[in-house]
Amino acid sequence: MEIRFFQVVVPLVALLFMANQGLRYRRGRLNLGEALFSGLLWIGVALLAVFPDEISNFVAALFGFKSNTNAVLFLGLGILFYFQYRIYRLQVAQRRAITELNRQLALDRFEKAQAPS
Repeated sequence: MEIRFFQVVVPLVALLFMANQGLRYRRGRLNLGEALFSGLLWIGVALLAVFPDEISNFVAALFGFKSNTNAVLFLGLGILFYFQYRIYRLQVAQRRAITELNRQLALDRFEKAQAPS
């Protein structure tokens, strides 16, 4: 098996990102779920770099694609769409929370202005 340049570089970069996430977790900037999820994601990226043909052929067989490249691309697009949807839902929830907070602040200010001094 011939080892290519990216098969060395990508796992090293993944280790750096995992170390960074570990430090962020230790400092309290990430919760345990976020740290574990990002760790699993970077382990998956490193494994895909080390064993690209085996993993892509498995994914192609699993989803019924004829080409392993198409399988990996569609899987990656699916994951990206899922993350985009999650970000959108978080944005909607944040917008609602800000609107509710503004309403409450406006009512509080109105009540203070109406209260007899």
